[in-house]
Amino acid sequence: MKKTENTRQNCNLKRGISLLLSFMMSFVFLMANGCDNKPAVIEDYPDTQPVSTVDTGDGNVTVEIFEEGDTTGNAEEKKRADDSLFDSGAFIYNPEAINPTYEEEMKNKQESYKAAKNILKAVYNRETVFELTGDDEVDEMDFNRGLKLARYSSPMVSCIDITITDKNTYKISYFPVLSEDHSELYESDTDMADVERKYTAFEEYVAEAINNNITADDDYMERAEKIYKFMMDDIELVYDEEILEQAAYTNPFPLMMAFYDTNILDVPETHKLNHWQFMLLYDFFLTQLNVKHIIVAGWGAVIDAPVESISEAYDITQDSWSWMIITDENDNSFNCDILMDKMVLDEQRKAQADYESDMLFFGMSDKTRKESVDLRGRAFGLTMDSIKNDSNPKFPQCKEDYKK
Repeated sequence: MKKTENTRQNCNLKRGISLLLSFMMSFVFLMANGCDNKPAVIEDYPDTQPVSTVDTGDGNVTVEIFEEGDTTGNAEEKKRADDSLFDSGAFIYNPEAINPTYEEEMKNKQESYKAAKNILKAVYNRETVFELTGDDEVDEMDFNRGLKLARYSSPMVSCIDITITDKNTYKISYFPVLSEDHSELYESDTDMADVERKYTAFEEYVAEAINNNITADDDYMERAEKIYKFMMDDIELVYDEEILEQAAYTNPFPLMMAFYDTNILDVPETHKLNHWQFMLLYDFFLTQLNVKHIIVAGWGAVIDAPVESISEAYDITQDSWSWMIITDENDNSFNCDILMDKMVLDEQRKAQADYESDMLFFGMSDKTRKESVDLRGRAFGLTMDSIKNDSNPKFPQCKEDYKK
């Protein structure tokens, strides 16, 4: 098996794990026309406009402070025009979908944003070699940032390695193999027919789940709520003590991407995920649904944990926990803890197999969130390039409970 060289991605193992361990308070998230039965797709997605930026950095990490850019026209009307559910009444799988939160932050990084879209498109087309020339040509920094954005946008990009073979020419290795000590990365010998089968099955699973559960009349919070419930019913949560232990020391999400985890893509067959894979799949559903969101995390003691499994998980993670903040059309934000709701439901179904989730942890205000988990410190969320915390005015504040 051939070792990959000149890897062009931010998440390479040695450097990536070193970064993760050195930034214990940093939180990031994720996450081809070969088949006739592939879901219909949106070919184009709106560009964003650049704004100025101030950069400071030390070593491998750059903290970037973003200024607000001017906007013209009705942003919500534009957003709806680019949304297949609003536009046609049916969901159309979008291979180039990017979390609206990332789009806002990438306004001043157009070259990286464009590179991300081209990478997402190349992976959707199952390309093994692609070129970025002419207007698409980017330098190494913009390409690496674009690859990071593409990996955070799709679990399918998290299962590839990209190397440069010539100027502006890139080679994709699907399902690369890590050595046992995680120090070496090797090109995969997976047959492209198997890649096509696995990727297509995952795309169809996502499209079918959305079209079977969500209608054109549903607003963004209703979309988030319905797919939340679908996931809790459809997927078995697998207890993984090792990944929980890792969460006590660093953010598990980029760590899983660095290990080229394929479990999310296997969901159509297995319907099983560990705690953090479960959240990353929800993150991907929200991205496909054009719902603005971030993953946040914090440390805190559980007050009257609803089930013992949550207390046990908190003990292993040393009182750290992760959940989503989801923002609706009117810029109202809500805490949504799909992990906590899922773990409660699993316990309830031990006594009553057909128990329906009470959805107690969907759409919480900050006050309700604190009552469920008494955080000792701040909650942190990291978008593409900058850390946000709950003392930052740009960090979403959840003022009211969602009225179901």
